[in-house]
Amino acid sequence: MNDAMLGLLRPGIRDLHAYEVPAIPGIEVKLDANESPYSLPVYAQEALAKELATLPVNRYPDPRATRLRELLAAEYGVSPSCLLFGNGSDEIIQILIACLSRPRTGKERASILFPTPTFSVFRLFATTLGVDSVGVATGDDFSLDVDAMREALREARPNIAFFARPNNPTGTLWSGKHVLALADEFPETLFVSDEAYGEYAQGSLVKSLGACANLLVMKTLSKIGLAGLRVGFAIGAPQLIAELDKARAPYNMSSFNQFAAHWVMSRHRELLKKHCGQVVLARAAMAAELGAMGELRVFDSDANLILFRVGAAGAGCGPKLWGALCRRGVLIRTFGSSGRLADCLRVTLGNPDENERFLAELRSCLAALRGR
Repeated sequence: MNDAMLGLLRPGIRDLHAYEVPAIPGIEVKLDANESPYSLPVYAQEALAKELATLPVNRYPDPRATRLRELLAAEYGVSPSCLLFGNGSDEIIQILIACLSRPRTGKERASILFPTPTFSVFRLFATTLGVDSVGVATGDDFSLDVDAMREALREARPNIAFFARPNNPTGTLWSGKHVLALADEFPETLFVSDEAYGEYAQGSLVKSLGACANLLVMKTLSKIGLAGLRVGFAIGAPQLIAELDKARAPYNMSSFNQFAAHWVMSRHRELLKKHCGQVVLARAAMAAELGAMGELRVFDSDANLILFRVGAAGAGCGPKLWGALCRRGVLIRTFGSSGRLADCLRVTLGNPDENERFLAELRSCLAALRGR
């Protein structure tokens, strides 16, 4: 790519870092991506495979995902016209920012706002679409600073305010009452409750949609055991959903993904809920084990992940411990040794064997680092 072509890139693109998934050889326990550790039973996998084999691959998929739309609308107690589907909730975020990107009067560019640290895709898509990002720092324990949020909303006048509830990567569940109070105070901003990890927590705002005109809720099937299907959806007012749907790529959900999601959700929904319950129980046990390790500061979590800091922020112990775990075949997430997440690591809850292996290797690595 020559300099002339590089000059056509939107400002800010070259400063971005692509969303990367590490490919590290020798990994035996993968607890870095916030996936469910539980797959479908073999009998269910085989039955689904037979059904998928009958789909007409020479035909385009249903552009409206009608059967899946009706199923999920019934589950959440809303009209099918309240749903917008995306290729994972990532596409929903992209559509939202693209559609609501008209600058306000007196501003050259539109902006979005979110508490930080949070899901990096909010800022990534804003940059690629020419929209400014306003991050509002959370507390030392990653709790929501409501006064700071209010001041930032008043000053920035963002088009969208994103709240990941529970938050990734911290696991924090910000108060729904605070979000709704802010939404009431700033009616010209769309407030988005990103509930990708909602199955592991209490306090969904879906039931508040009717009373809050500037609220939208995002959901996904990725975190409950169907990450490979890439099915995300938004729930909101029909008029808003209809406008957003105009920017959705045609046939953005394949026939296979639609069928598989409907098949699993209609036949094995209780099994998925059971798996989420097992993860919640494992989360409490894991947090207790980590909390007993003196070198670690463990942050409260309502998601299927736990964030913890190794030693003092900025001392560099986090990356060292992460590297030691990788060499022992265990992969979790590292956030480097600078910034708000300095020396923090994030572990996804796995199955019992994976959790036991992680804790055993963690204890060994901490002992080795302690002895240096």
